[in-house]
Amino acid sequence: MVLAGLSSLVPSMAQNAQNPQRLRARVAAPTIKNGRPTDIYILSSNGPTVQFVESRESQEVLQQMASAFKTLYIFETDDFVDAKVAMENRKYQEARNKFHALVNKYASTLSIKDSLSARAAVYELECAMRMMDWAGVKGLAAKFPVRGANLSPSAQNDLEVAKIMALIPDKDWNGVKSRAGSFLATKKNATRLQQARMKYALGAAAMVAQDWNKALDYFAEALVLLHGSDEELASACVARSLDAYLRMPDVVKFFENPVVSSAVESRKNNPEAVIPDSRLKSRPVPVKEAAALYRLHELMFPDRKLPAKYDGFAVSYKHPAAVAPAKAPDQAPAQPQNKQ
Repeated sequence: MVLAGLSSLVPSMAQNAQNPQRLRARVAAPTIKNGRPTDIYILSSNGPTVQFVESRESQEVLQQMASAFKTLYIFETDDFVDAKVAMENRKYQEARNKFHALVNKYASTLSIKDSLSARAAVYELECAMRMMDWAGVKGLAAKFPVRGANLSPSAQNDLEVAKIMALIPDKDWNGVKSRAGSFLATKKNATRLQQARMKYALGAAAMVAQDWNKALDYFAEALVLLHGSDEELASACVARSLDAYLRMPDVVKFFENPVVSSAVESRKNNPEAVIPDSRLKSRPVPVKEAAALYRLHELMFPDRKLPAKYDGFAVSYKHPAAVAPAKAPDQAPAQPQNKQ
């Protein structure tokens, strides 16, 4: 079948030599099957036009203005899915490298809205954010190869979040506060992960301002929003919260107590070491909160050991393994009741 109403043909041999990939896409346009969705195979895009064939085997290259398609979605290729699997398995550097290669591989379709190349660029940026490589995020955002108009609304938000997180290595805390606050106030369609990253950035800015309570609020809000979606960032929220507690006067004074420091020292040989009950009962509120947060990290991330500087919080609660359950007394077997 030759698609009706399409514009000029392109010499097929030369076009195929330049664009070996044939990317399957689902489209709908008035000139194709009366507007009903159908599949085409895209070779490349040149500004506002798209070059494609009707089937993988076809040698008849057609072109159409991209704006003429009511919908146009390019399906993910095997190598694209492979990169996504690496990211889902938390192999972020490997996935990042693969997405970077895909940005270049499918660059001939970059002018198509939400193209594979555009999506790969977004995922490459996402991998850098999952790694909390803020300097890397800054570099990728500065050289991002896609115009915002060619991204999906969610991807546009991802790019804006990345640009805000890119202020962290420059220590532009006023910029972080201004832009993250504006993002949260105006982007009503932002995902929970995007909101969590903004809360984390605001928490980092509050830490620099030594506003420990505000920092704790931001990190707690981020932790709730994450809901397991980004393990690296969730763990960092707990660690930064513990850093805030460490700077509180009541906590500093508590850790100076010889009983507490002795328990911390003994923890090197006994991971279940805990301060005596008398000291547990007299813990300041910030120590109780931090100890509970330390325990939460143990439960959420059993394979991630927190640094030794937080051991004072570790000995400030009784680990369940250190508390043996009370043994029920032996009982004689119940005697059968006589029926009346």
